[in-house]
Amino acid sequence: DVDDGVRSGLIELEQLLEVDLVREHWRSALDAHPQLAGKRLLFETIRRMLSAQVYDIIDATRAALDDAVPAEADAVRRCDKPLVRFSADMRARSTALKRFLFANLYRHPQVQSTRSRAEQVLRDLFAAYADDVSQMPPDFASRPDRERACADYIAGMTDRFAIREHQRLTGKSLF
Repeated sequence: DVDDGVRSGLIELEQLLEVDLVREHWRSALDAHPQLAGKRLLFETIRRMLSAQVYDIIDATRAALDDAVPAEADAVRRCDKPLVRFSADMRARSTALKRFLFANLYRHPQVQSTRSRAEQVLRDLFAAYADDVSQMPPDFASRPDRERACADYIAGMTDRFAIREHQRLTGKSLF
């Protein structure tokens, strides 16, 4: 999501550098590769950040398993805390990044507008297929549970196909 946000112009690298987790790996990438700039620097920063998170989960999970020593699956289910987890430090730093992304990307007015139009496409498609199942392929149209068939058919669509189907069925162009 970080690269999507920067590529779309909704967030700037300078904003991202306010987040400790990003700043640390941006500096690390620059220290290792001083010639990097632009997209390549961003991608290397993201690669390092994701690697650090993956290794942290592996290490923290290994430590939690060593502490809990579950003998069977039911013992894992009875544990007070999840065994697969970040360390406390990485959890805090990842949470800070998530908060940043929610505030600056996911809740950006442009993203909210697109989301609202996408939700309308889904509502309209569902209504159109529920009203006339013959608009779906026969293997979906013939199912006894009409609502489940509509939902399953829509869930399997790509964004582009859903937009085209919406336009075909409603005559409206929301995108």
